[in-house]
Amino acid sequence: MTTKSLTTPSLAVAFTTALLLAGSGAAVTSSAADPAPARLVTVKTLEAQLGPGGDPDGSGEAHFRLIQATTRVCANVEWSNIGTPDAAHIHKVKDGSIVVDLTGSVTGGKHCAHASKALITRLLDHPRRYYFNVHNATYPAGAIRGPLHH
Repeated sequence: MTTKSLTTPSLAVAFTTALLLAGSGAAVTSSAADPAPARLVTVKTLEAQLGPGGDPDGSGEAHFRLIQATTRVCANVEWSNIGTPDAAHIHKVKDGSIVVDLTGSVTGGKHCAHASKALITRLLDHPRRYYFNVHNATYPAGAIRGPLHH
C-alpha cells in the first residue's frame, strides 16, 4: 500500500500548531507560508475520513484549517491506492455543487483557498452537510470521498 500526501514544511508546522491549539481556544500566528500579514487569528479545524468514491480500494484523510479572519480554508490531504489526483473539492451534500476548490492540496499547488466568512460559518456549524472528494483521470467524479466532521 502506498500512501501519498502533499504538504509544505511550513504548512505542516502551522497545521500541527493549529491542531494543538484550536481545541483549547488559543490563538495562533500566521505561518511563513501564509500570505496574509502576521497577526493573531483563531483557527478551527474539520476533518474527513476518505473512503471509496469511485475507486473501490482507495482511502485517505483530509484535515482542514478554517480561518475566518483571513477568509481561508486550508487542506492537508493524504491518499493511498488511487491514481494521481488532479482535483479536490468541498461539495454540498444536497446538490453536489463545489463550494471550495482545494485542487492545489493534491497537485502541489496552494493548500489554501478563499471562502466567505458566511461559508466558513456554515462549514463549522453544519459540517455533515458537506463532503470532500479527490478526483483523478480514472475517476473524474471522485476517486475517494468523505463527509466533513469536527
